[in-house]
Amino acid sequence: MKKIILLLFLFIITQDVISQNFYSRRINRKWIATGGIGYARSLSDLTNPGTYFDTKLNIEGGIQYRATSHLNIRTNLLLFQLSGDDGEIDPELNTRSRNLSFVSNNVELSATASYSLFEHVPRFRQRKAVNPYVFAGVGLLYFDPRAEIPSTVFIPGEPEPVILENGGKQVSLAKYDTERPNDYSRFAVVIPVGAGIKFKVSDFLDVSAEVSNRITFTDYLDDVSGKSYADPSLFDFTQQFDREAYALSNPTGTNSDTRGNPENNDYYLIVNIKAEFYLKGDFFDKLFGIEGRKFNLKSGRRRGLFNKGPARRTP
Repeated sequence: MKKIILLLFLFIITQDVISQNFYSRRINRKWIATGGIGYARSLSDLTNPGTYFDTKLNIEGGIQYRATSHLNIRTNLLLFQLSGDDGEIDPELNTRSRNLSFVSNNVELSATASYSLFEHVPRFRQRKAVNPYVFAGVGLLYFDPRAEIPSTVFIPGEPEPVILENGGKQVSLAKYDTERPNDYSRFAVVIPVGAGIKFKVSDFLDVSAEVSNRITFTDYLDDVSGKSYADPSLFDFTQQFDREAYALSNPTGTNSDTRGNPENNDYYLIVNIKAEFYLKGDFFDKLFGIEGRKFNLKSGRRRGLFNKGPARRTP
């Protein structure tokens, strides 16, 4: 019984110490954990010009470092989905009846720098209640456009459509090389550029609203780029795989329309609401080798990162 009482006492004392340390307002918080949700919209060859919002959700999480009074360095992981469908385009706006569609699950890892309009004072809890900011950076995107195999394929020279055994099955379009002989990588470099506004909710919590455009260096987010359809002679119609590839490449069986626009790369739009929680940050200080680089709470100067020489003792 005494052991149980002793363990319970130690547990309560430990929790009290941790709580006091974590929520101490004397500890300057330069590390910020972030997480948010929002929506993503594809800006590509299969974008519906009649709509501006997409119900496809995204989830993100990351960490920020307050490097200077205006500059934050951020790393971020974004999971999101994009989609597009010719069948959903307003007939008055759709000049091409390609019968093409895609859906893609994507992963983006990025590093960005954000610049705040108002200064972050050394005592983090005295920060502005509202603070707009802009940001830009670089990231790596993994994308995988997918679509359902049509139930039939129009093979040149055949009087009737040929039934496909795997009709209705969703597959990765990159695997089928639908714009032969042009294949593409499912990895792309992206440039995130955007703006947001941050609201102080409590000493330790901010909420921000953010909109950004991702400039990409690929035109295949939707598997559509080339102006012309692939030459039928590049498909072996005796093989089931090539029959499926041709059906995915040219579902209508005609080459009279333009398939895509190779003049412009694809983009995507991200709109998010994020929670930002200020951390004590000892673990990250050690991880990134910046332990001991603290704000001087009296002068507001930072030592060790941008300034040389000894720092004055803080209270």
